[in-house]
Amino acid sequence: MVTLQEREKKVHVCGDVLSYMDCLGKEKYDSGKEGTAGLYKATHHQLEQFWGKGTFHLKRVNSHLVQDFVTYLQSLSLSQNSVSNYTSIFRATYNAAVSEKLVTPKENPFQKVYLRPVQTYKRSVGMDVIKEITNLNLKSNKRLDFARDLFLFSFMACGMAFVDLAHLTRANIRGNVLVYYRVKTKTEIRVTITSGMRRLLDKYADVGSDLLFPVLKSPDASYENYKVALRTYNRRLATIGNKLSTPVKLTSYVARHSWAMRAKVNLVPISVISQALGHTSEKTTQFYLSSLDQTVIDQVNLKIINFVEKWANGKPCKN
Repeated sequence: MVTLQEREKKVHVCGDVLSYMDCLGKEKYDSGKEGTAGLYKATHHQLEQFWGKGTFHLKRVNSHLVQDFVTYLQSLSLSQNSVSNYTSIFRATYNAAVSEKLVTPKENPFQKVYLRPVQTYKRSVGMDVIKEITNLNLKSNKRLDFARDLFLFSFMACGMAFVDLAHLTRANIRGNVLVYYRVKTKTEIRVTITSGMRRLLDKYADVGSDLLFPVLKSPDASYENYKVALRTYNRRLATIGNKLSTPVKLTSYVARHSWAMRAKVNLVPISVISQALGHTSEKTTQFYLSSLDQTVIDQVNLKIINFVEKWANGKPCKN
């Protein structure tokens, strides 16, 4: 909840787009949404470069200015997704000012802007690619071997997001079940630990750390440290992807999307997939939350990860 002091500060800076954007970005950061706060900071930089010197009054924002900003971003040879992200944050800032009655618009300056994010590459891969990844000989490179293990653990754990995997601690293990809250949605997720997952957990167990995997230095590592770990992980995955017979772009998202796609191919109901992934936007998921048996997800997951499970247990996988 915004305090009176914060409200007064907003009113004080409301005439300036960039100052107001900084206030909103700080709110996001303080509420734990560091990624979104980073987007506000990046958008502030782009708007500052676009506007130049002088106060950027909210009352100056109109459809022509917005279009000029979009054109400016496009002139920088940015990707469509980057242009869309910056424009969306600009719009969110303006709409927030309107809702707080800090500015009275004569028009909707963003009405004619139809930029939407696009999928720039295929985020899921087929099971033939997953099999080839499991069979790669990476014994001579421990860093790539670690990245591969994280990727396959994510796949075996119902497509666990990297940010959640990185923050797993001993406290998340309850008997033979991983219980954690998604960093992004705060949704509780339960994943039964298979024998293959257990072998990877044992492989990286460290009596001197509460973390299940040595991705971060400590459970309370800063967001900046997490971003460094994510970049390192994606860089190593890219190297692994280039080692495949047909190179693919591997990222932290691929294991998650590939699990979901495999579940869809196996005709698993969307409600089950959504619950396993920890989504909160599916209405059908909410309907099933109270009645869906955990064994349903367990059975689905074992069917999907069968050959990866064999690999993790040291058994040969046929291509």
